[in-house]
Amino acid sequence: MRWVRYVAIAIVNSFGVVIGIIWVAIPATLSQPSLNYQLALSPRQPDGDTPQSLPELYKLRDRLKVQLDKLAQTPDSSLFSPEYWQPESPRHQSQTLAQQLQNVQNQIQIEKQAKNNWDEAARIASQAVVIGRTSKADPATWEQSQRFWQLAINNLRLIPHGSFLAERAIDKTIEYQGNLTLATYEWQVARSTQKIRAEEEQVREIARKEQEKIEFARREIERQEQEKKELARRELERQEFARQELVRQEQEKQELARQAKDREELALKELERQELEKQELALKEQQRQLLELNQPATPQPTPESTATATPESTATATPAPVAPAASPSNFFFAGDTNRDGEINQLDEAGKEQWSLSSGALILFNEQKSDRTKIPTWQQTKVSVPRRAAMLSQVNLTLSENFKNSQLFITADSIASPHISVFQKTDGGWLPVDISGNKPLTFSTNIVLGVEAKQFADRNWNGQVNLKATAENNGQQIAAATIQMGVSPWIMPANTAPVTEVAVSDRGSGNSEFISELKQAVEPTGAQVKIIQGDNAWMQDIQKNGYVQVPEKSEVRQVNVAIKSPSNPGLDKPAKSTQERDLRVFKIGNRRDENPVSQWSNGYGNLQVTPPIPGYPMGRVYYGNSGNAGFNPEVLDFIQAQRIQGPAVDIDTSWLLTRQVDEIINFIPSQTPGKYIMAIASPEAGVRLLEELAGKGYGDVTINRGLSTETTVSAALKNPALIQHNLNLQKQKIYPILEKLKREFALADDQIIQVPAMFGYSGYAWWPNMVNSVPVNGKLLVSNPRGAMIDGLDYTQERLRQLLIPAGVSVSFLDDRYYQELKGNVQSATNTVRKPEPRPFWQSLPNN
Repeated sequence: MRWVRYVAIAIVNSFGVVIGIIWVAIPATLSQPSLNYQLALSPRQPDGDTPQSLPELYKLRDRLKVQLDKLAQTPDSSLFSPEYWQPESPRHQSQTLAQQLQNVQNQIQIEKQAKNNWDEAARIASQAVVIGRTSKADPATWEQSQRFWQLAINNLRLIPHGSFLAERAIDKTIEYQGNLTLATYEWQVARSTQKIRAEEEQVREIARKEQEKIEFARREIERQEQEKKELARRELERQEFARQELVRQEQEKQELARQAKDREELALKELERQELEKQELALKEQQRQLLELNQPATPQPTPESTATATPESTATATPAPVAPAASPSNFFFAGDTNRDGEINQLDEAGKEQWSLSSGALILFNEQKSDRTKIPTWQQTKVSVPRRAAMLSQVNLTLSENFKNSQLFITADSIASPHISVFQKTDGGWLPVDISGNKPLTFSTNIVLGVEAKQFADRNWNGQVNLKATAENNGQQIAAATIQMGVSPWIMPANTAPVTEVAVSDRGSGNSEFISELKQAVEPTGAQVKIIQGDNAWMQDIQKNGYVQVPEKSEVRQVNVAIKSPSNPGLDKPAKSTQERDLRVFKIGNRRDENPVSQWSNGYGNLQVTPPIPGYPMGRVYYGNSGNAGFNPEVLDFIQAQRIQGPAVDIDTSWLLTRQVDEIINFIPSQTPGKYIMAIASPEAGVRLLEELAGKGYGDVTINRGLSTETTVSAALKNPALIQHNLNLQKQKIYPILEKLKREFALADDQIIQVPAMFGYSGYAWWPNMVNSVPVNGKLLVSNPRGAMIDGLDYTQERLRQLLIPAGVSVSFLDDRYYQELKGNVQSATNTVRKPEPRPFWQSLPNN
């Protein structure tokens, strides 16, 4: 019947899928063979020596061994005995038993191996059953079950056909084959299910991505809409600011017009008063002459009458003094009205009306060393002029007819505290009482010297009305008035020639910087002044300027510097300013502010343009950082000079130092009168790094030797730093550029954007090349310590390319000491520049 079982196996293999489909579950007792089986006996009744199981084989083997042992004890017959050759002889029986024993032992080995294969198949089948009971089995689980059933079947197939287990192995193979078919089916179903789920997940993922895309597009539209609204808002703010600026300018014009009208009315009233005085004097003179005509004639004395005359008769005979009539020829009072360096009859015209274009000028004449700590204009007792050479001359020329008169000089009450007047005598300069209580020392040619104790400021417009009066017997018999004004303080632009560059000696910290500074400056004809132990930031402690007054055939230039009130230890001028022609004064008092805000008061935050349309002497600009802005007293002082103002404010609230010289600088070109404006550009700095990375220089070091040293790639991988600088360009630099173009009438080809980057607190992330110093055709620039490409500093070369149109020679200085202190070349130095050779009164419009 064995062939029937083989046919069953073939049927199962052919139609296993169908069987697997209708098969529901296989009980464990059916799928798992018994591990403690006993070999079943054949249904045939065994013969006496035919074993049907392994134990029977063991018994048969033992019995055969016993029989062999018995035969071995039977004595052998003689070789020549007839029994020896009989088939029933012990010898033949022994050989037969030995052969049977060998066969039995072979059969035992076969059965042992068959049993091992059977047990292994049962063990593997048990594992497959456990896996088949797993809930929510996945394809991998069913694939493992399939593999186990196949291994169990393979072990059953290793059982030999002659084994007692052969027939059972066939039956079990059929059973396991069915289980294999079911596992295969379940594996295919699970795999199909997994595939369907994967496809569904893929569909859901595509839908999710599509939804994300739609959401991103929606957000992008919202962002663009918000950006449009923000741009519209900024445009409205810009327009509103422009409108307010126009209103402010219009109000300022109206205020200036009102002030001019007030001055005209004041001058008109003064002229009317003078005219009334003249008419009154003329009336008095007519009355006096009429009185003299009505008196009897007095006889001329003779020698005899003179000798016999009594004192009473002599007194009676003495005639009253005759007062002369005033006229330009016999009562001349004027200064250098036409500013030609001489005082003569040509100065009569317009002497009573002063302006920036005409009228006698007064020099500010600060004391060289003020130890009293009292402002000059508050020092009421001035016995001698501070410097006679700084006095502005006024002449009072009289005829002999006035020798019996008293002469007085008075000043208007507003200007009186701010000026001093001296009379030149054989004994030197004597102070003049300008209150009108004490007369002058009489001379027919009186020379007066006038000095100003301060410049025009928020409290005084810098103008004074001086009046010369002649009195006789307490009555005014002649008078003349002139109007004078203080020569305005002027700030030279960075484009002006340099005579001196000052720097503080900080020891070994900046020794290399000073050495390179001297090498760069001295060949230009300027001097380097090294100040021992002074403030590191020389630019902040004072602002150097000048004043101009006419002299014969030339213009006298006097250097005058504003001293910072924010440095109480700097009451003495810097040693580099102890020159005979350099005067130093202070505006206002120190403001109590935090250290960062105090930087905004430094004079690095006060700059001036070169000549621009409408401002032939340049226009002042400064950094405005909000509540802690630049000193308003200094701004009022600039406005009061009426020559380089009104000042333009630039937003520097985002800078650590709050100073405008960190972001703007004017650089002269080789063409006279031409210049370019350099502005720090964070966007240009970012693009420079991107350009380096794009050329394969991402691993090159930048900010070499500084605390911010890094590589190009590392900087670009800092999104916060990059975005911060791009935002600065968009939110700060672009609005500043538009304002500068508008206020300074700049064209695009006059502007260069210098690569720069700023840290989050507003400090220069690499040395700031805008904070530079033009010196006589050379530009002193901070070494940016950029990427070294083929032996050249890439950032340096970019600046040289930008400056090609100006034709400026560049010297890069090692200012690492100052960079770590958050400053650069201009902040560390101060310059004395040559004044404009042309006098300001000839440069003003309509002059």
